[in-house]
Amino acid sequence: MFENKEYLKFIQNSKNQCLDLVGVSVVETLGSTYAKAGNLMLINSNLEFVGVFGSKHLHNQILEYSKTAFENKKSLYFENIPKDESSGHGYSKYFLQAYFFKDDYGILGESLKSFSKTLIRDIKTDEYEFKDEKIETKFDKNKFYQTIKLPYSLLIFGSGAHVTSFVSMSNLMGWKTTIMDINIKKHYINQADEIIELQNFEDILSMDLSSYNASVILSHSPKTDDAYLKALLNSKVEYIGLMGNKTNMKRKTEEFNLQNDKRFFAPVGFDIGGNTHQSIALSICAQIEARKNAKI
Repeated sequence: MFENKEYLKFIQNSKNQCLDLVGVSVVETLGSTYAKAGNLMLINSNLEFVGVFGSKHLHNQILEYSKTAFENKKSLYFENIPKDESSGHGYSKYFLQAYFFKDDYGILGESLKSFSKTLIRDIKTDEYEFKDEKIETKFDKNKFYQTIKLPYSLLIFGSGAHVTSFVSMSNLMGWKTTIMDINIKKHYINQADEIIELQNFEDILSMDLSSYNASVILSHSPKTDDAYLKALLNSKVEYIGLMGNKTNMKRKTEEFNLQNDKRFFAPVGFDIGGNTHQSIALSICAQIEARKNAKI
């Protein structure tokens, strides 16, 4: 639900301005649609927004519905049906609710305190509940199930100029970015959300890395790379990428016996044929996103 960090930033910025919010969720789709079930759009009472669902017509329709919700303080269920069946566009269903600053944003505010739980909302009665277990996003018997997730968290080892584009692109994906290394060059990675400078690279071996979903080692130092890799392999991080040439990466795979480890990607990134720092960043982010969505 909040897997993209931009939603949390938007909520906090709106709260700082004492603005009300409307949340619009895609609850179900049929056929080819731009947005999928579970996608979220937030609009504040200045009609600023985060999230995109598709066409200009649909966007303007949602903004008009939001104005109504701010005024009458009632939730709204609506469907987007293509006028022409031959257009190739599918059907989509939406649930829209208003959340008010004076109420600490109601259900939305409660959701911010309920990460890893599932929010179940009845679109007919507005009744809701939180379940402790994670339930797949679905719309069943007027009830919409949506797991509340923290922003996807990426740990990056390395802080040279070659890391700048990767941090920028990771931020564009809405991931929480953390830089961890020794002798950090902060002017290259000042767009990261968090910077952790190690006094000794061996310190990583005793650190808890359980809060990170993915990690990429871009430090270009065999000595530090090994320590970082050992720490990651002993963690629950679901994606581990290591930068290096194919020969060295094959040697590293054999040294750590990682031939069958599905978390480990070396050389890191998809082969998309580019060799600029921007294309390398794109190839790594694409691979992480594919892993995140269980495509690889």
